[in-house]
Amino acid sequence: MSDPGTRSQKVKAASPHASPSYTSTQRWVAVAYGGASHALFGASVVTMFFSLHSGLSWGLGRFSGWWRLVANFLLLAQFAAVHSLLLADRGRRWMGGLAPFGLGRALSTTIFAGISALQLLLVFLLWSPSRVLWATPTGWCLYALDALYAASWLLLAKSMHDAGMDVQVGSVGWRSVWRNESPSYKPFSRSGTFRHVRQPIYLSFALILWTAPVWTPDHLYAAVLWTSYCLAAPLLKEKRYLRYYGEAFARYQNSVPYWVPKFRCRPQGVTPVPPAEYDVVIAGAGPVGLLLANLLARQGRSVRIFEKSEGHVRPSLAIGITPPSLEILRTLGLDVELIQQGVFIDRVMVHGQTGLLGVCDFSKLEGAYRFVLSIPQHVVMKVLHQNLLKYPGASISYGTEVKALTQDASQVTVTVSGAQDDVVTCRHMVACDGSRGRIREMLHIRSHGGSYGCHFIMADIPDHSCLDREAHLFFTADGAVESFPLPGNMRRWVVQTEAAVTDADATALMEIVQQRTGICVSPSGVTATSSFSPRWMQSETYGDGRVFLCGDAAHVMSPIGGQGMNTGFADAELLALTLLSMQDDPQPSTARAWSSAYDRIRSKASRIATRRAAWGMKLGTMRGKLAALARDLFMREVLFNPGMARTLASWFSMTSIPARTLSHIPEDKLPVPPRT
Repeated sequence: MSDPGTRSQKVKAASPHASPSYTSTQRWVAVAYGGASHALFGASVVTMFFSLHSGLSWGLGRFSGWWRLVANFLLLAQFAAVHSLLLADRGRRWMGGLAPFGLGRALSTTIFAGISALQLLLVFLLWSPSRVLWATPTGWCLYALDALYAASWLLLAKSMHDAGMDVQVGSVGWRSVWRNESPSYKPFSRSGTFRHVRQPIYLSFALILWTAPVWTPDHLYAAVLWTSYCLAAPLLKEKRYLRYYGEAFARYQNSVPYWVPKFRCRPQGVTPVPPAEYDVVIAGAGPVGLLLANLLARQGRSVRIFEKSEGHVRPSLAIGITPPSLEILRTLGLDVELIQQGVFIDRVMVHGQTGLLGVCDFSKLEGAYRFVLSIPQHVVMKVLHQNLLKYPGASISYGTEVKALTQDASQVTVTVSGAQDDVVTCRHMVACDGSRGRIREMLHIRSHGGSYGCHFIMADIPDHSCLDREAHLFFTADGAVESFPLPGNMRRWVVQTEAAVTDADATALMEIVQQRTGICVSPSGVTATSSFSPRWMQSETYGDGRVFLCGDAAHVMSPIGGQGMNTGFADAELLALTLLSMQDDPQPSTARAWSSAYDRIRSKASRIATRRAAWGMKLGTMRGKLAALARDLFMREVLFNPGMARTLASWFSMTSIPARTLSHIPEDKLPVPPRT
């Protein structure tokens, strides 16, 4: 136990974000609702699977003749009618009164899933079978139909997963109460099966009805009626979505078929393009936005950047430029200038609880850049900003923020606010406004994310440590300490803390460094100390019509090592080519092909980078003596095994990320080969 009087107590835990505060009774009631709902859901799925597979040849109903038809019709109709009514606004309000202690609204998805499951159970348990058998396949025919039936169920599961399984099965409701959180509902899905049809869940449900192998009059009766419902009901759902999401959903409707995937084989005519004020408008003048603007302006495009901050000089965030990013910057002739202002990191010394574990040596890399360049982000931004000024078609407006946007088939209209509101038009727009930017929300693009569950404070301090020009990572039982050289004889120190911090204190940071590493750091000349709690985020799609996401607006990962900024640089390079190609050949088919290629290639690369960052973060932030000793053994014997040396260096330097630059994208992955 540490002495409560030490100065390290200045590192105080941050207060949590405001959230609902549920009592113990409310939380256990929510769990009970969740358990009942999931039990009903499981029972309904099993019952439906075997009932349809047998052609609805059994049930507890005892009606016959015309009464059997009426009774079975009412069973089928009650599911369709009540299901649709509960999804309407009035039905949602009614469900709000079905839980005690004021939990109705929070548990609405849980209640809805439970009621829907109960309805399905009633259909199949109370069914009155005709006892007439038309066809029972055997042999290979049965195997083939069983395979199709199973595939239809798998397609339904995949569609529900793409739509958000937590909402589909109702877990989002009771889990949010249990965690003292507000339920989080995402916009409509545009990923997975929803890329091909707008209603994959209803389509899958219909396929299940028609692929069940045993055919009876009951099977045909249910298949016809429920397929009609599956065709008609989504029309009401889409009306609600148009009301909620406006033109974002309307664009989705225009680009994705309703129920049956279609293949666009016929040639498309060129839509006349009215003149716009700018070729491209970029929201955000961070390093990624500035790089994209440079790449576009270099090709003669008119570019306007809107940045809500008042100037381009900001505190240093990312500090590492990897070899792939230096290759991209070389196309602008900026690699040499940045190298002259930065510091080479060609070795990373990794220390553990038991001493030095190994060395990650970048000098073994292939290519012209066998190092990671350490240079403050604000210096990179200054160089990119100055270079942009030499292009007459480029301009930046500071102190302005994008407030609204609309788009049609030919251009984007952007409303910005600053000293006074203004409206500009452009052929394409790019959101480089960061992970908390508003443009992704304006487009109603879904994102998935979470926290790494660890916290840090950092500061840039004059270097009197005798650590030379090498980076040092210290993974101890009490937490991680990371140290990177900076230009001007400075060094960045990053220390892991037990809880989130609101008032980061340099003195406390230095005390932690000395406690965990034995290195004494002088407090003189410390620049601003900051704190952060890393998180990750992935957008489901990187483009919507003529608007694209780039950099942190599209994805977020651990900031340590600059993975996010460098992944954003690769986004910018491919997006620049995408926009140039779309504007040079404005046919709709060309736009679709390039937009799809950018989304597919960059989302895959960012997912890999995010996954690697998560692995590294989890490994380095493990706490406790047993965990530290196990980590030391793993890193010394596996990661720093001589056979892993080049692989480890390529991972940390991001030189093994696919599509890290245009030159590393196979030509068959792009609509046309990249221009030279």
